[in-house]
Amino acid sequence: MYGVGAMGSIIARMLTERGAEIVGAVGRSTIGKPLSEVTGIPNVTVTIEGDIEEVVQRTRPDLVVMTTASYMEDVKEGVLACLKHGANVISLAEENLYSWHTSPEDTAEIDAVAKEHGVTYTCSGHQDGYWVQLVATLMGTAHHIDEVRGRASWNVEDFGPELARDQQVGDTLEEFAEWLRGAERPPTFGRPTLHAVAAASGLTVVESSTATEPVLATEDTYCKALEMTVPAGKVLGFTDIDTVRTAEGPVLVLEMTGKVYVEGQADSNAWELKGEPDLDLENQVLPTHLTTCATLVNRVPQVLNAEPGYVSVAELPPLRFQPGNIADHLTAR
Repeated sequence: MYGVGAMGSIIARMLTERGAEIVGAVGRSTIGKPLSEVTGIPNVTVTIEGDIEEVVQRTRPDLVVMTTASYMEDVKEGVLACLKHGANVISLAEENLYSWHTSPEDTAEIDAVAKEHGVTYTCSGHQDGYWVQLVATLMGTAHHIDEVRGRASWNVEDFGPELARDQQVGDTLEEFAEWLRGAERPPTFGRPTLHAVAAASGLTVVESSTATEPVLATEDTYCKALEMTVPAGKVLGFTDIDTVRTAEGPVLVLEMTGKVYVEGQADSNAWELKGEPDLDLENQVLPTHLTTCATLVNRVPQVLNAEPGYVSVAELPPLRFQPGNIADHLTAR
């Protein structure tokens, strides 16, 4: 386990319930603590360490589950260290869901190293199931497509103070506009998602763009992550609107909102397809933290069975429930 925070702890529990043996764990603020104490999983004798390369070299795992960061520049070094020591890697790094367009050189390097050492790197998570697989299936039921537009939301409170600050919670409208003008932001989570949808649907991406709009509080709203009240009129978060145009015609759009929720709001996922026929799908009140982890765990056998290299979810078999022990679903590579 490379990362033993909220997501890593849930994944570790799910993996052990599917018969996996955890042989090592790497963290930051919990170094030296028993993994069982941090995650609440009994009968795990691993102590959390700080050096991923040393742990992988010593324990020789079949798979490293990586839940440390979202972007290529933050995960590349650790991914390469694992691959070079013969470990497959599956991560929650959202950019790496499909990073051939956003970080082509880094993706090519990871692909080459993975192939050299006979292992696989894949990114999965909530967006794999709800923003790629379901949407690609919906598109497969249409005869003609003009546009596919998704609207998704997530609660800043679920991911701690660092992400709340990244979402500019508490800013005035003027402060937000100043930040947006000067921000050197990594790719949004929506862009690689739409690129994966395009790849899964046989579409050729010709243009990608992003617009960002603030979400303002309509009443005083308490933010638990920052231990502060956001006054009405100030920023609760923002919406990224990603648009991908394809050579074949269909336009793909994802409006993704990360904000502090008020009472009664919940994570949601809704998509509309304009074409022949018009179609839609919607998932209400999604427990995103659980779907994120369960999706990754269900992908594990497919990653271990995949050909070596950087393998996106667009190239894996369709996502499906994998009952029983993970080992029961493995084939000789």
